Amino acid sequence: MSDKILLQHKVVIENRASMSVAGVIRVVSYDENRIVLRTDYGTLLITGRGLVAGEISSTNNTMKLTGNIDTLQYKGARDKRESILSRLTR
Repeated sequence: MSDKILLQHKVVIENRASMSVAGVIRVVSYDENRIVLRTDYGTLLITGRGLVAGEISSTNNTMKLTGNIDTLQYKGARDKRESILSRLTR
């Protein structure tokens, strides 16, 4: 396992109209229907309508966004710990 210290990652959604994401490394892409964020826990894809993203806070790597939030999807890297299924099937 790597010695890299991971940023705390937290997602809070309020009424599917606003969202706060902690642990954002950078914005990969952004338009009114889709926002793609890079985190230590993978790439986070947010889709919806009328999405408006704020700046990433330099003190706690938090980003706030508003709009009609439809989906959240993670892709890519995760914490490298073994899954329960892989341990059970040894």
